[in-house]
Amino acid sequence: MTDILTCYLVDDESPAHVIMSKYISRVPYLALLGQTYDPFEGLEQVQQLKPDILFLDVEMPYMTGIEFLKSLPQPHPLVIMVTASPQFASDIYNFDAVTHYLLKPVGFDKFLEAINRVTKRLGFAIDPNAPTPTRPPVHVPTEASVDPREKIPYFLIKEDKKLIRVAPEDIVFAEGMKDYLKLHLTTRILVTHMTMSKLEEMLPPSQFLRINRSYIVRRQAIKEIDGNQITTLDGKKVVIGVTYRERVMEELKKNMI
Repeated sequence: MTDILTCYLVDDESPAHVIMSKYISRVPYLALLGQTYDPFEGLEQVQQLKPDILFLDVEMPYMTGIEFLKSLPQPHPLVIMVTASPQFASDIYNFDAVTHYLLKPVGFDKFLEAINRVTKRLGFAIDPNAPTPTRPPVHVPTEASVDPREKIPYFLIKEDKKLIRVAPEDIVFAEGMKDYLKLHLTTRILVTHMTMSKLEEMLPPSQFLRINRSYIVRRQAIKEIDGNQITTLDGKKVVIGVTYRERVMEELKKNMI
């Protein structure tokens, strides 16, 4: 029977969830038990699910990765820290459970290097013909694959020197202005340094539609569609781009009666 190393991910950044879950899916003997953007939820889930490997962000709002490990009761899973700041390395290795740390953006080669350290630490034998760790099999809960972006509770978006908390449902539409975005929220307009492509990668795809090169609209904020023009709940009229029209209409048909 094929054996599995179970994983759990705690990180407050959407791109990290997308990349790390993709990497985990590429390795046949890894399985993602769960993931969260909230370190407090992560503390509960790690204790309940008892994963073999914990991927843990170092810099998170409200609780750092180091504070997370101090709060997590023993025994700890083996931990791979993920950080954008190499200066945290000395603090990270004060914990015996930490086997390695990865610098963002994480490359797949570095990810595999970290996983190899874990398998050596656990003393697993690797079959060179089929690289699967050898140990008694474990039960892994099966559930439908869900895009991690669908579970995002909020974003921290930079405006000037501030980080503004924005939930997906707060966004009416986003307007691109070269390297800047104007986010039209339900309560205000927020301007941030970001491209449309970057925002599109972050947003839950079931909740948002890119309707032309310069606009992304929240589906629930669409008031009416007249030909190739969409009107939002706040009265903004936006034309559906020619190259986007077929896909946009196909998506909107799902809600037609």
